[in-house]
Amino acid sequence: MAIIFNNFNKISSLLPDNFYNNIKNIISKILSDYRFKEGKIAINWLNDNELLEINKNFLTHDYYTDVICFSEIKDDYLFAELFISYERLIENADILNQPTNEEAMRLIIHGILHSCGENDSDDISKEDMRVKEDFYITYLKN
Repeated sequence: MAIIFNNFNKISSLLPDNFYNNIKNIISKILSDYRFKEGKIAINWLNDNELLEINKNFLTHDYYTDVICFSEIKDDYLFAELFISYERLIENADILNQPTNEEAMRLIIHGILHSCGENDSDDISKEDMRVKEDFYITYLKN
């Protein structure tokens, strides 16, 4: 599987050295659990305004968000492109009083789960998504 980090220099100093390997492992686990083959995954680190423009232009949402993903499934291979606001990530970690690397993992997991077909459009599905995020974060810690 190819995982590409774009603009990683904007966040890398806040993350541990093993972050890339952990992300690769957890994405492999999620794709296996959802029975997808591993395609190319691009993770783009943007500022709030850059992500807002994507939100406006592609999703017609005029508000800040922390992660947006676009994906395609072709012959059981999952290809995904995630866009994550590093500013939102840092703020979320501070508000939630959790390590930055854990919030980064949560946002990536969240985007991959969306790419696998999970949805969080109502309170019940949001809670279900959070449970799945927690499961994969715990899996990484063990």
